[in-house]
Amino acid sequence: MAPAMVRPRFEWLTYNEPERHLDDLVARLCSLPGLNRDSRIVGLTYKDDTMLQRFNRLGFTNTYRYDVRADLAIDDPKAGLESIQAVMRPATASGLVAQHGKADVLLVRHVLEHAHDPVGFLSVMSMLVRPGGYLLLEIPDCTKFIEACDYSFVWEEHITYFSSSTLAAVAGHANLACKDVFAYPYPFEDHLIGILANQAPTGPSRSETRAPAALLADGAAFSKRYGEVTARLQSSLQNWRRQGKRIAVFGAGHLAVRFINLHGLHAWIDCVIDDHPKKQELLMPGSRLPIRSSAALDGVDICLLALSAESEQKLIAKHGRYLDRGGKFLSIFALGNNSVHNASAA
Repeated sequence: MAPAMVRPRFEWLTYNEPERHLDDLVARLCSLPGLNRDSRIVGLTYKDDTMLQRFNRLGFTNTYRYDVRADLAIDDPKAGLESIQAVMRPATASGLVAQHGKADVLLVRHVLEHAHDPVGFLSVMSMLVRPGGYLLLEIPDCTKFIEACDYSFVWEEHITYFSSSTLAAVAGHANLACKDVFAYPYPFEDHLIGILANQAPTGPSRSETRAPAALLADGAAFSKRYGEVTARLQSSLQNWRRQGKRIAVFGAGHLAVRFINLHGLHAWIDCVIDDHPKKQELLMPGSRLPIRSSAALDGVDICLLALSAESEQKLIAKHGRYLDRGGKFLSIFALGNNSVHNASAA
């Protein structure tokens, strides 16, 4: 879809990625050959601010992050990563180099998966890095949710879904040497890291490789099971409603939107709960379900959690009274410890 179609309508929408791995990641980057405290470390977007802060604390003070307005000429305050990938063209890169010079390390976190032309995007990124310098990529690893057939992670803002082997392959197509590919594990979706050198590949990458046929088989299984998973979820929610159970979803974010809409579950859900003050009394996209505060839990028997694993734990600890009166929390994710995918509606 065109960037304008997925651009947020509200300035206050934010996306928070887990960052407990960043200390280790920055330490790895600091040990790369040729880097020292005078090296130029540049971030592409606001997603890289917390990494730049870590470099600063370690004595790397020659840092910069491109300004979305002054450097990239994006004036819409609601513009996000969909707009940044759209403007990153060779002419833009040439202008950035003329004004700010080339980076020894360019940080690009959570942008490649938004790029309409991943190979072209990486080629433009290489223009911002000195020859022999490094490009740091961080993207979601699709492996877990593909294998678990969890369709909540399919998102219109993500154009491409990577595994370690496909990330390494794309780097090679962009004529970048893949020095390392590895993942930091998280409960639902691992964070895939690619450390690329701005030089032509000279041999096989260090990443795990899988035959294209195996990757295509995974994709075929993911497609084939969609109807089965949808039917099972619909049956569970329908049976709970027949038993008089009131059902809500907690977390009015894009994961909840995908879960409700892709599986057609809105008919059996009373509301979506979210304590963000800007979301109160709005409606969920597609399903038009009302968004209520957590006070609505008093009228809910089964609450489906569309939250990160860390937020799930905090929420459950906070709402002990809900559990004491017989309420039930279930994760919407197939990989969740207490998942609606495995729950019995009998």
